[in-house]
Amino acid sequence: MLAGLAFKRRWQNRRKAEGKPYDRPNIVTGSAMQVCWEKFARYFEVELKEVKLSEGCYVMDPDKAVEMVDENTICVAAILGSTLTGEFEDVKRLNDLLAAKNKRTRWDTPIHVDAASGGFIAPFLYPELEWDFRLPLVKSINVSGHKYGLVYPGVGWVIWRNKEDLPDELIFHINYLGADQPTFTLNFSKGTNILSQN
Repeated sequence: MLAGLAFKRRWQNRRKAEGKPYDRPNIVTGSAMQVCWEKFARYFEVELKEVKLSEGCYVMDPDKAVEMVDENTICVAAILGSTLTGEFEDVKRLNDLLAAKNKRTRWDTPIHVDAASGGFIAPFLYPELEWDFRLPLVKSINVSGHKYGLVYPGVGWVIWRNKEDLPDELIFHINYLGADQPTFTLNFSKGTNILSQN
């Protein structure tokens, strides 16, 4: 959700600077997505464009995804480790097709990789697979820590390629303990009973 929010804000800021409408953002992803993308679209008023699955193909087709991209697309979200089958979507092909479309249209549509399930597997089992920041259009990647057991809460992280990919106006600066601490999270205060456990 936080990555989606950053993409939406970057897109809105760019459209405002160009004097263009910024009230109809959309995101393109495969219909085998995790429910968080549906929640993001509904909560933050972003049209969800789903690439439908087809017989024998249970991941997003990069060709169909890029066909759905328009000037209002804030990003294309690829899944690395489908919740349904564990399959990896072809992020490299998506990057190449989208780069060609961006060049042709002069758009700047980026890619987010939802690696909640595959982000801690692909680097070790398939190090030659290009799905990450080796691809120029991949601007953010999320991973989850709770997919592998022995983790109490649901926990996840998102990382951005560059600092400018996360708009400054989304970051809060808090000073609870005597020093500036930037924060861009969806967590809240928690009980401290865990500190007393041995």
